[in-house]
Amino acid sequence: MTLKEFKRFADLYGGDIDRWPATDGVDALTLLEDSAEARAILADAAVLDALLDRAAPAVDEDSVRRVMDGIAARLDAPPVERAPAPWTLSAPPIRFWPAAGFLAVMGMTGFLAAAQGVLPVQSAQANGYAEVVVNSSYLGAIR
Repeated sequence: MTLKEFKRFADLYGGDIDRWPATDGVDALTLLEDSAEARAILADAAVLDALLDRAAPAVDEDSVRRVMDGIAARLDAPPVERAPAPWTLSAPPIRFWPAAGFLAVMGMTGFLAAAQGVLPVQSAQANGYAEVVVNSSYLGAIR
C-alpha cells in the first residue's frame, strides 16, 4: 500500500483501522510500522473523527417520533392542486418568460454569429438567384 492509498482510506474510513476493509487493514498496519508519515495521517484522521463525534446533535426519542409523524401526515395528505398563474401561457413547468428569454438569447446569438462572420452568409446576388427571380416573375415572354 502506498501513502496515497493510505491517505485515501484514512479519508474514507477514518482513523480507526478496524473500520477499514479487512484486506486493506493488514496492508495499512504494515505501512504504519514503517512510515512516520502514515502514523501522522492516521492521527489526523482520528482527530477529525473525534471532532465529528463531538459535533453530533443529541436526539431524543420524542423529537424523532414527532418528525416521523409529520412526515407520515404529509405523505397521507391529498395533493394540493394549484392553478397556473394568470400571466403564463401554459401550465407549469413551461413558463412564458424563461422560454421568451431563451428564444431572445438564441436569436441574438445567431445574429452576432452572422455579423461577426462565424456563419457564412451569402447574398442572393452572389449566386445569381436575383436574376432568375426577376426573369421568371416578368409577365412578358422570356427570350
